[in-house]
Parts: sequence; structure tokens; C-alpha cells
Amino acid sequence: MPARRRTALALVSAALLACTPEKGETTATDATTGSATGTTTGATTDATDATTASVTTVGDPPPTGGTTEPAASSSESTTTAAGTSTGGDSSDSETTTGTATSSSTSGDTTDTGDVALCEGTSMSSLPGVTIVFPPQPCTFTVAEVHGGVVFHYEVHVEAALPDVLRYRQDAGGCDEPGASGLIVAPRIFGGDEMYCFCNQGLCPGLDIPPITLQPGVYPGELEWKGWNWQGPHVDLGPAFSPGEYIVQERAIGSFKSNGADVDYEVLAQLPITLLP
Repeated sequence: MPARRRTALALVSAALLACTPEKGETTATDATTGSATGTTTGATTDATDATTASVTTVGDPPPTGGTTEPAASSSESTTTAAGTSTGGDSSDSETTTGTATSSSTSGDTTDTGDVALCEGTSMSSLPGVTIVFPPQPCTFTVAEVHGGVVFHYEVHVEAALPDVLRYRQDAGGCDEPGASGLIVAPRIFGGDEMYCFCNQGLCPGLDIPPITLQPGVYPGELEWKGWNWQGPHVDLGPAFSPGEYIVQERAIGSFKSNGADVDYEVLAQLPITLLP
């Protein structure tokens, strides 16, 4: 090859080598662009990763499943399953409340402190007529009866009953018939204690003609404040002491049976207890 041509090729090669960057080297523009691009890309990637991590944390269910609430402890899981709470409160107080509610609903008088109710007993020799004590409190403290208690009773007449005579039971002949047509006399007694309307003074003692008793239920009541007493013409006695007593409602008289007068007694009794 001619020397002049080799010289020209050598110069061209040198120029090309000067313009070609070495491996791994960039121009200032490329470096700047690359740096900016790398920074932006890295920041975007980091933000995207952070966002993705955040979304994954909120959206993924906890290990217990079925809720977005934090995983509960064993006691909290039990409470949530029982339907009493989904929070993080202790299950002890919630369980106690449920038990109290259940106890109240069950009507357990021992747990709730409700007063026990009693029914009285009845006896009658007057056909179709009874006196009854419906269920009612029968245990009181002395302080309670001194505040006043009321006993409820009912006279039941099943059918019309003619020619019934009513007898007074007080000493002075002052008793009068009530709404049922019978003369019902109250008494509370036991041991040496007594409360009654036995002495109301002296009354004219007019005869009470026979009547026809009418069917129905006739309520009555007796109020008592715990004292011994036998009527307005007798001084108030001492208070009843703690113990067992009987509340009694009684009617006596006669009725016609096959043309003959037959005596009757209608009686109801309610046992009561006085506590100190």
C-alpha cells in the first residue's frame, strides 16, 4: 500500500478512537440525565414499594381471619365469639355482666334478692264460697311491719246462694257485712300476740237479715303495723316480737239446706314470719 494512503488511514483511525468513549464512561449530559433518572426512578420505586407495603398491611386479614380488627388474645377471642365485644377490653367484667343478666332473667330469688311469695290455705263449709290469700310477701322485718304492710285477700262466690245469714264476731255487735255480703273478720295471732277488731265498743246490735250471695270475686285488704291491738276501745299493746304468726280472715253464719238452718264457717289463713 502506498505510504501516503497508510498515513491517511492512521489519522482517520486516531480520530475515531478519540471520539469513542471508553466502556463505562458517559458524557456530562448522559451522567446528569442518568443521575436524575436514577434518582427519580429510585424515589418512585421506594414510594411505590412503601405504598404497596402499606396497602398490603391494611388489606390483608389478620391470622385469625374474618375481621379487620387486630388479632385478639385468647380471652378477647372468647369474648368476641360470645358476641359481647369486639374490642380489647378484658372479658372478665363482660362475663360477670352476662351472668348477672342471666341470673336476673332466670328469676332466682336467692341471687336477685326478690321477696319470696306465699299462698294461704282455705277451708269452707258454705257451698261455692271461699276466702283466699293470693300469692304475696310473707316474710318481713320488725322495722318493715312498723312502716306498715298490707295483706290482700279475696272472697270468691261461684254461684248465687240464697238465704245466707251473717253473724257478727266482735264483742259489742258492731261488725257489718262487706261487699261480698259476708262479715269477714281479720285476726293476726301466734303465742301470746294478737291483733284483731274484737272490741269496737257497744253497738245497737240490729239484726242483719239473710241475703242471696251474688257470684263474683270480692277483694279485701288488711293493713297492719306490727302491734298488739284488739280494737279502738283497747290500748295499743307492745310490738309483735320476731317469730311465726298467722294472718286469718273468717266469716261465720248459717244458710238454708233442705229447709234447715246449717251453720257455716269460711276461713283463710296465711302464715307469716317476722325477722329481727
